[in-house]
Amino acid sequence: MAKKKKRPQAVGAKAVVATVPMSGTDRVVWVCLHLLVLLVPIAMSNTSVFGGRGLPFTYDQFDIVKVFLQRAIMLVAAGAWLWGILVKGGRVRFSRIEWLVLAFLGWLVLTSVLSIHPPTAIFGKYRRFEGLISFVNYMVVFFLALQVVDRPSRIRSLARTVLIGGVLVSFYGVLQFLGADPAQWGALPFETNRAFSTFGNPDLLGGYLIFPLAIALGLALSEEEVWVRIVYWVAFLLVAFCWLVAFVRGAWIGGAVAIAVVVFAAIWAKSKATAVDWSFGGVIAAIFGVVTVKSLTSPSEVTNVLARLTSIFDFKAGSALTRFQIWQAAIAAIKTRPVFGWGADTFRLLFPRFKPLAYTRTAGYLSVADNVHNYPLQLATALGVPGVLMLYGLFVWGLVTSAKQVFVRGKGAERLVLAGFWAAAAGYLVHLFFGLSVTGSTVFLWLALGVLVSPGAAVREVKAPSWGRYAAIAAVTICAILSVANVRYIMADHFYLQARVVDSGTQRVRDIEKAIEYNPYNDMYRSELGLAWQDMFISAVTQGAISDPAKRSEALGYYQNAEQGLLKAIAFVPTEYDNYVFLSNLYNQGGYYLDITYVDKAVEIAKKGIGVEPYGPAIRVQLAFAYTNLGRYDDAATAAKAATEMDPNYIEAWVSLGDAYRLGGKLADAKAVYEKAVALDAARPDIQQSLAAVEASLAATGTAK
Repeated sequence: MAKKKKRPQAVGAKAVVATVPMSGTDRVVWVCLHLLVLLVPIAMSNTSVFGGRGLPFTYDQFDIVKVFLQRAIMLVAAGAWLWGILVKGGRVRFSRIEWLVLAFLGWLVLTSVLSIHPPTAIFGKYRRFEGLISFVNYMVVFFLALQVVDRPSRIRSLARTVLIGGVLVSFYGVLQFLGADPAQWGALPFETNRAFSTFGNPDLLGGYLIFPLAIALGLALSEEEVWVRIVYWVAFLLVAFCWLVAFVRGAWIGGAVAIAVVVFAAIWAKSKATAVDWSFGGVIAAIFGVVTVKSLTSPSEVTNVLARLTSIFDFKAGSALTRFQIWQAAIAAIKTRPVFGWGADTFRLLFPRFKPLAYTRTAGYLSVADNVHNYPLQLATALGVPGVLMLYGLFVWGLVTSAKQVFVRGKGAERLVLAGFWAAAAGYLVHLFFGLSVTGSTVFLWLALGVLVSPGAAVREVKAPSWGRYAAIAAVTICAILSVANVRYIMADHFYLQARVVDSGTQRVRDIEKAIEYNPYNDMYRSELGLAWQDMFISAVTQGAISDPAKRSEALGYYQNAEQGLLKAIAFVPTEYDNYVFLSNLYNQGGYYLDITYVDKAVEIAKKGIGVEPYGPAIRVQLAFAYTNLGRYDDAATAAKAATEMDPNYIEAWVSLGDAYRLGGKLADAKAVYEKAVALDAARPDIQQSLAAVEASLAATGTAK
């Protein structure tokens, strides 16, 4: 039976409840929280940063490793806490916010069941992983922080560990900015000398840095020892520098809000600034000024600080324009399913259906958005309007109820560390209006929320029930089973890496089959199996298999396996547009190498693909190729022309249009189209040859101009 509730005194007061030492299992939870905030930010699978030359362990070098580590640590923590409370009893800390957390969890389960694709809603999209399971992980982090971070010394201890992780991440990011990255990377999808550190993307790095940025400032302004205060200021300087050279506008805005909140808290508490504070303030201003001035010479609008800042207000060009177009698609998706949404982390599956034509013209045929770049809109597409209200109600409730513990007039400088957590959470939420939410950084938001509500939480003494040991054994067993599943999850991506990068032929097929066996819920693994068989088919036919009856039979087997693999991928996730492009391409190849009747299947699957993504140029190019192979040149020209109008820079669309005109006898039109293609890519010999052939035909007929 539960005892009478007790409420501890405010942070900083000598509450009797707060002096109770940790139990053994609580100490495990405490260590796990420190490991979480230290190891998750620095986790990645590219070991070349330490001088190694081998491949990374996983294909996704960043997010999947962070997700794996989070889950592994929190399964240990959750198992330990449940064992302690069920076997020995103890104190359970709670606030009314948990009721909203439970309501939100129930809503997540409901929307996952009703999702456009439940596996994605549960596990999350590859390289994002923010499905139901990740939200449950967030909630466990929040709850366990609420249980053990119950006094100023522990808040400060956890803050120091957060800062250590931030310093390590920032140091590596600064090395990248200086061109001294010790790791080996392929071609970067963003500007060189831009910090991305262990997050693999400047946007994700910038969002994370808001937490150590605000917490470092809170530690510095509340520290009494001069030399320790200097250390915290040096750490703040390093984190702030990395935050600047990530060149992420949303993170700049969120970080500025966080810094302003900490400064306000210090002023409100009448905390006196020391000579150390003023000195470092001047040094930071000078360094930021030098970096800003130096950046003005950069020709890139991204790494030029002034151009980057002014682009915030330019809504008709660059990333701001595409972002508004993505928001337009999100709003259309929300209007279609405003209550239950489409399921967590399913935006990539929605975007092809709802994206505007203008986005394709602006971003190109290869671009697809898997994130709205606006967290409220992202959540509304995923969980419906009720889900957004519940989650943001939870965040706002936590910030409002904890504010009285954070902002104390005239006293409470020791609470500035708590103010750092408050400011980080507020700044990160501001950042999420413009940036990306991924598990490697958003987990810190939930951690901060648990830390903030912990000082005002109620405490209930709980006795171990008579059946507690059996329940504890069951709970630990479940955690152990989930831990094994977590290992299989990361191993699947290792086999996927082997299939994509290392192996070929039948070994590649075996690797990807192993990946699917270990994680059957990832649609990209399923697509890769079809593509692996397709590559084996192409290799066979290009080596003369068609002329050899025995080898032809073998090649046909490869082809049929590729077809079945891609058909299964489409059946698993019917709204994934890429699979329709892959399969229609396979059927076009089958029509060329095996039997022309395969082209009819190419037409059929391409039309289905157009239904999935109305403004998809790639699928229309495949349709144009199919019509050309069938001799339906006018239909081919119609499909190809539509593709060129959707993406004027898509060279294959112009080539297919030129081919349709040439084979249909419209030589003058073909000449004009091929000239356009040459202007886009003068290095393509096939286009040059097609243009020369058309010009020769026109000259022979006396119609050349």
